[in-house]
Amino acid sequence: MRAHLGQRQVAVLTRDGHKVILEKIEDWNVVELMVNEEIVFHSNIKDLEFGGDGKLDPLCEEARIAVLNAY
Repeated sequence: MRAHLGQRQVAVLTRDGHKVILEKIEDWNVVELMVNEEIVFHSNIKDLEFGGDGKLDPLCEEARIAVLNAY
């Protein structure tokens, strides 16, 4: 899986056992999660809640579920 997101959101995915590859993209405000070369989640990074571990962020949970459903 390739991800363009912050460290806390990465932590949520790695806790589930996913290998996360971070890639720099042109638009700094975009969060994209790709599984097998397909974008399964897309959001504005400003919509994510920062300062926690990602567990309580509903958008982070939505992204986690999108990744799980991609398998």
